[in-house]
Amino acid sequence: MTGHTRDPEGRRRIIAAAWRLVARQGAQATTMRGIAGEAGVSTGSVTHYFTDKAEVLTSVLRYNNRRAAERIGAACAGKRGLEAVAATAHALVPGDQERLDTWTVWLAFWGHRPAPQSTMRGAGAGYGALRGWLRQGFTQAIADGEIPKNADVEHELEHLLVLIGGLGLMTGGSAELLGEVRERSQRMLAEHLSALAGRLRAPGVTAG
Repeated sequence: MTGHTRDPEGRRRIIAAAWRLVARQGAQATTMRGIAGEAGVSTGSVTHYFTDKAEVLTSVLRYNNRRAAERIGAACAGKRGLEAVAATAHALVPGDQERLDTWTVWLAFWGHRPAPQSTMRGAGAGYGALRGWLRQGFTQAIADGEIPKNADVEHELEHLLVLIGGLGLMTGGSAELLGEVRERSQRMLAEHLSALAGRLRAPGVTAG
């Protein structure tokens, strides 16, 4: 009956409930019965919208990516160049509970085969989209003369992604470490971007 969905809001409610469960207890421990209980519906209601657990988890990962994308979009509104790059990075690292939950869900899917890799690496979502936002920011920085035209954009965005990933892993899923990670993230990202601009403008390297 998956193809006869009559209430899109009901489907979204189930996905949001499954997302909360995955954030709390991981993908393996999340069951169809548990999802139904979290959503306040019957197990039959869940199977009305989803064929199996794998389909629910794929939707959870897409939902997680969309939440992150919306947060980045809001943070980058009105910004461009290195300012947009910094806003993207700060919107991702776990400085509050919502971002911590986002990272916890991503980590829950690490190596989880039932979730299609396209939801994590496709150009329009997840890792692929993140690369696209950062690439755009670095490209704008070149156009605006913030960094030289011969800057290696792919190398710089990979370097920043490694830093973001490391900062994301620092909390280990612990809310008690959020304050420490937030403070350290702000300092390290500021230092990295400042050093990046300075390094790319080193003697003998011009923006023109």
